[in-house]
Amino acid sequence: MSNQQFGEPDQQTSLTPAEDFTQQLLLRKVDRDIFTGLANGGGPIRTYGGQVAAQSLMAAGMTVDDPGRYVHSLHGYFLRPGRTEDPITYLVERPRDGGSFSSRIVRAIQNGETIFMMTASFSVEDWGPEHQFTQPLAPPPEDGVWDPFMDPEPDAGGESAASRNRRRWIDLRLFDPEKPVEMIDGRYERMAWVRILQELPNDPLIQACALTYLSDLTMVPTALSPNVQMRPHLQMASIDHAVWFHAPIQADQWLLFAQDTPVARGGHGLARGLFYNPEGTLIASVVQESLIRGQRKK
Repeated sequence: MSNQQFGEPDQQTSLTPAEDFTQQLLLRKVDRDIFTGLANGGGPIRTYGGQVAAQSLMAAGMTVDDPGRYVHSLHGYFLRPGRTEDPITYLVERPRDGGSFSSRIVRAIQNGETIFMMTASFSVEDWGPEHQFTQPLAPPPEDGVWDPFMDPEPDAGGESAASRNRRRWIDLRLFDPEKPVEMIDGRYERMAWVRILQELPNDPLIQACALTYLSDLTMVPTALSPNVQMRPHLQMASIDHAVWFHAPIQADQWLLFAQDTPVARGGHGLARGLFYNPEGTLIASVVQESLIRGQRKK
């Protein structure tokens, strides 16, 4: 599946709710640097931020004409909760196309309001020194369990559509998700195995967007994990999110997502994560600040 299939202008084609994971990334091109998409993988009330970030990256990547430039970083801010029943418009700006780098700014707009902003940078691959953290030891995926934090409030049928879709598209395995994470050697650490269940196209942009989608799944729970017993009394949301891409991605294979949380204070929590592929290569790094504050009286 090529990038063009995700954004060819087609006045006769309307966007419909996703039936498979790749449709989660589907955008319709409205004009040069303007795209629309549906956020149908979130909860019953608000959109899932990882999908909005993934679609924003897709919009940015579709404006990079050089096929030899790959995304190496993105930085996003979640400004307002999006609504699942309305389309999202993505406006892309092109601040610079240089000799090695292309920079993009994306605004995700719904009903005239900006709900998400992203800067993304694409670059050519160059020769240079190499090093990485060693992949930490972790139990195999089959020893993990589905994270109950992933399931939004159920609908009248007993399970939300978002929860059913996530279980159909994503396999996520955690270890003792309800147990507070203990501090060991001065840090909190949490492990997860994650993958897209459907085979994905061998397209670097689609693979990067899929990883971006996955990267937001467990960061808020990680920031909360040392104090998980306080969850019923807290308001929680993603605030800002950054991803750095280091190596080729195959998001439909098991990826180990090693996470920690250096600090939580003042109603905010910080979480960090490293994605390793099955060969132990560090392919991406993630940092997210979350809102984890006491519930306010209405």
